[in-house]
Amino acid sequence: MKIRIIATGKIKEKFTQEWINELYKRIPKYCPIEIIEQKEQSTTEQEAKKILPLIKPEDYVIALDAKGKSISSEELAELLKQKLMQKNIVFIIGSDKGLSKQALQRANYSLSLSKMTFTHQIARLLLTEQIYRAMTIIKGEKYHK
Repeated sequence: MKIRIIATGKIKEKFTQEWINELYKRIPKYCPIEIIEQKEQSTTEQEAKKILPLIKPEDYVIALDAKGKSISSEELAELLKQKLMQKNIVFIIGSDKGLSKQALQRANYSLSLSKMTFTHQIARLLLTEQIYRAMTIIKGEKYHK
């Protein structure tokens, strides 16, 4: 099984992209990962029309949403461990406008990275780091401590 991240918008800062790229190099040691970037649209509904067709009915979808559930790194690791045994996991990250009602309804799980507000670029970096951290937790490695 694999992880896909569908993200609206591009990473603009070189240093942020370099950090994300480093994590993308590390994660395949544990699990295949794919990033799909979607162009920002004028509304979240238009963005959903681009995102939703990329999700298969059998995918387990985790939407990043400020109103989602906040969990620990260990809890994320457990969720990924359970779901990756059965399905592909798709994370969806909206633009700075968030995600549409349709995208949130498709999600099996709504995840908040923090009660603080982040740009979607930083959210992608944080998510990628947490996926890597979760994989090291699952494998019992020391990175997460």
